Amino acid sequence: MNGCSTLRESLILGAGAGAVVGGIAGGQRPGDRGENAIMGAVIGGVAAGLASYAIHGVLEKRDANVRRETLMNLEHYDVLGFEGLNANPGGDRSGKCFTTQEVDGQIMSIPCDLVNGSDEAK
Repeated sequence: MNGCSTLRESLILGAGAGAVVGGIAGGQRPGDRGENAIMGAVIGGVAAGLASYAIHGVLEKRDANVRRETLMNLEHYDVLGFEGLNANPGGDRSGKCFTTQEVDGQIMSIPCDLVNGSDEAK
């Protein structure tokens, strides 16, 4: 349930689900059912909200590492370099070439003809 794209969405979903489950569980306890349900909802909402915050942070860090690993190793994913890497040196390299460069503080994959300024880019 914590696959939300933003921290706000993760917190809303986690705290909401925790409040519902906590309210239901609290209402089942002996004593004043209404008071127990409210207390359970508050405790469940806070606990699940904190868990959502922690889980979201871990997932964001993991995703950032995957993006960085992928961008730095594009040749392993058949994106960087020329198609048909087994071609003879100096032979026909008509495949697409990509390179990584920093653009506005982010690492991007850019076609080589745009970087090299060849006539193909025009």
